Amino acid sequence: MKIIITGATGSFGGAMCRYFAKKGHTVIGLGKSVKPPKRLLEFAEYLSIDITQPFELPPADLCIHAAAYSDDKAKFKDLKSPNVTGVLNTIKAAKNCRTFIYISSSSVYLPTAEKIGENLAGKQNNKQLSPYGLSKLKGEEMIHENYTGERCFILRARAFYGPGDSQILPRLLKLYRNGKFNRVGAMKNLQSLTHFENMAHAIECCINSSKTGINTYNVADDQSYVSIELLRKIMHGFYGENVQEKEIKIGLLKLLAFFKIGGFTPLLIKAMTENTVLDISKIKQELNYEPQRSFFESFDVVEKWGKSVGGVEKLQNPDKFLCWKGV
Repeated sequence: MKIIITGATGSFGGAMCRYFAKKGHTVIGLGKSVKPPKRLLEFAEYLSIDITQPFELPPADLCIHAAAYSDDKAKFKDLKSPNVTGVLNTIKAAKNCRTFIYISSSSVYLPTAEKIGENLAGKQNNKQLSPYGLSKLKGEEMIHENYTGERCFILRARAFYGPGDSQILPRLLKLYRNGKFNRVGAMKNLQSLTHFENMAHAIECCINSSKTGINTYNVADDQSYVSIELLRKIMHGFYGENVQEKEIKIGLLKLLAFFKIGGFTPLLIKAMTENTVLDISKIKQELNYEPQRSFFESFDVVEKWGKSVGGVEKLQNPDKFLCWKGV
């Protein structure tokens, strides 16, 4: 198959380029950078494309649209062009691709005690979504309003991880400050995560499906995780087994969030203290999705990669193409 992947210079897009190239597919990677990382060229042809402007693409069997701007501090007006207009430009450019896959996000949902099904998106208080979450939801709406191709799959993942992760892992490592792991309350809440390879498997399920039209699925690991157990594993792996912990009281954080101090927001506090577990029964039943990777089983590989590219110091201050190093 010929597969086009946007966002190829980033963590997730890069992981997909490597995965599908190793499976024997012809991969064309798209990115905004004029010069891609040299390692990328070992797996894919590269096209420098600005998705915020109209562009053309060659015919292909599949287009995976993974490009997105995901800065937590960005405002919606800064995210709209890459994450909403960029979707419109990409579906138009991919008019000669039989299958279109849009990599959305669990950020289109607010945390909730119950498992989150696909129908919940747009039915909560959208004003409480993060600017990024709102931009991804608007991107989905753009597809529903403008996609005219044979079949499209919208895949909502929760917190990608795996070797080459220069997004989530660096953020979590920053919870270690002044010689201590600063945790928010007890952190006994449950979270879904999505290993890169589990998402690649979900994409393969879409490819092999006979479904047409626009279909939306949650994608995550088979199990959910207790936040404190995840973070302790990461802290022990990168800072040693004897890491001390300091509990930050939730009441204090809510006060900081109320006065918008230190970058804390009510939604960020909810995400760190309330459940965000995706219900993946739909994709299992309809597409025979069977995720094989899990966090604790695969963490040693992630840890080894992180240390091979420079360890904590490098991960906390990642350079532009860190995700393509050591993979």
